[in-house]
Amino acid sequence: MGDKIGIFLCECGPNIASKVDMDRIAAEIAGLKDFGDKELVIRRHKLLCSNEGKKFLEDEINSNELTHMVCAACSPREHDSTFIGVCKKTKLNPYLYTMVNIREQCAWVIPDKEQSTDKAVKYIHGGMNRVLYQEQLFENQLDSNCDVLVIGAGIAGVQASLNLASKDRTVYLIERAPELGGKTTRLHGLLTEQGSNLNMISQKLAKLKKNPNIKVFTSTKLESIIGFQGNYEIVIRNLVNNDTTEFMAGAVIVATGYELLHAGESAYMEFSDEHDVHCGLEIEALMAQQKKVLKKNGKTPTSVGIIHCVGRELSGYCSKICCNYLIKISSYIRAMYPDVPVVHYIRDLCLPTKDSQSFYKDVREEGIEFKYISGLNLKGETVKYADPYGTEGTDEHDMIIYAKSVIPAMGTKELAQLLNIDLDEYGFIKEAHLKINPISSSNDGIFAVGAAHGPANVADSIIQAKAAVAKISTQLIPGQKIVPEVKVSEVLEAYCTGCQTCLKVCKYGAIYFDDAKAVSVVNGAVCRGCGNCVGSCPSGSIRSRHFTNPQLFQEIKEAVR
Repeated sequence: MGDKIGIFLCECGPNIASKVDMDRIAAEIAGLKDFGDKELVIRRHKLLCSNEGKKFLEDEINSNELTHMVCAACSPREHDSTFIGVCKKTKLNPYLYTMVNIREQCAWVIPDKEQSTDKAVKYIHGGMNRVLYQEQLFENQLDSNCDVLVIGAGIAGVQASLNLASKDRTVYLIERAPELGGKTTRLHGLLTEQGSNLNMISQKLAKLKKNPNIKVFTSTKLESIIGFQGNYEIVIRNLVNNDTTEFMAGAVIVATGYELLHAGESAYMEFSDEHDVHCGLEIEALMAQQKKVLKKNGKTPTSVGIIHCVGRELSGYCSKICCNYLIKISSYIRAMYPDVPVVHYIRDLCLPTKDSQSFYKDVREEGIEFKYISGLNLKGETVKYADPYGTEGTDEHDMIIYAKSVIPAMGTKELAQLLNIDLDEYGFIKEAHLKINPISSSNDGIFAVGAAHGPANVADSIIQAKAAVAKISTQLIPGQKIVPEVKVSEVLEAYCTGCQTCLKVCKYGAIYFDDAKAVSVVNGAVCRGCGNCVGSCPSGSIRSRHFTNPQLFQEIKEAVR
């Protein structure tokens, strides 16, 4: 049977149809002379990604016995996997299909309808040229381990462990500290949007300790990890007795939390241990222990100054959670000591939610003062400041409470190297995509939740932990095999010179050197098809399946005419 190409034009509601001439596209594609020896099936649909549209595609592929398919629609990032899924339900190999973006690259960026249509025709023509050079690829199924390693036993790690553990899935929870719970155990109370009180945290810890499917390791760190999603070989080490434990897992959740910048690093903070100067977490701990805010001599403070954003000029970013918890602390003080003056010194105020804004208004109505400043110096308990208009002032307090900048947890850099994941410019774990995939890392199977990838409060940490659980639960299903990336790199041994440049640039560790043959070899189960090795190979002996030079050349030659 000869080649039979299906060309499907998606109107995308009005997004494409109102900006390009769909009838002219169909007519010009049908009249292409260089495809005179091919059978073309040209169809259009209002919304190919809808359930109706997917059924339409499936029926057209089957009834016309298509050998190749081109979908002219929106961004492949949105629906390439959608149409691959449709192909898998038919006899058409999913890798004999290609998607052409005529929405973002034509309809949305070219105001003139004729010009937009011209460009769309060229793109579709290029896609048709390319698809004929594509090769059939076949997926390999691999056995997988659905157990999970969770690093960090703060609120995010505890929540993830509880949601993941089952009779079919063991969770290995490791924590560097000797106790579970992280910084949440030092809090006196939660904000309104975070829950009514801290009972829920103690309840989670109690459930965790009783769960037979959660193996807890305190005073423990990750020693080594090799493998890929579904098959990680892991070694952990006890920091007290130096014993090691080995096990297999299919995914890793990093919930290492955060540290606080040392206040002494800020040039405008000058105080000693003799002064009543405390960070917010110290006050929370005092409240949790003695239910009161008292000075170091045990007396009641007569005037309290609260300083925001300490260290922000060093960290370079807003720590997001500080304003809320300092406002919360001032509400504690007001409830205990109605007549004690409380003054906030703020350069910026971060109130990210509706609840935060209303809480701030309530506190102001209680008589707590907020002074906006452009600069500040602290010496002991004396605050010298300048307001936004340059007017200087001095306030005397007998207690100072401040918020330190949130910074990455100790050992984050070393942990990232072990896990082979990227960090952002501030040292936090970098998200795979800030909007589309915020809890995944740059390495499949490794997830970051809570403050591991940036400042986060209790509510955010719990939500992110549940999101990571949902990802893992759909990717690693007990009893089911996993399908690794198909569009991977491969080495053409006849041209490989054995320089091993590819080993240096592969961030996934997917390439090894075969000493017997003196050539590099790609492990297809680990490779993610990023193409770094292809671009760096001086002999041109590496190619990426589905992105070979002939395929790409055929796609672009028509588009650049």
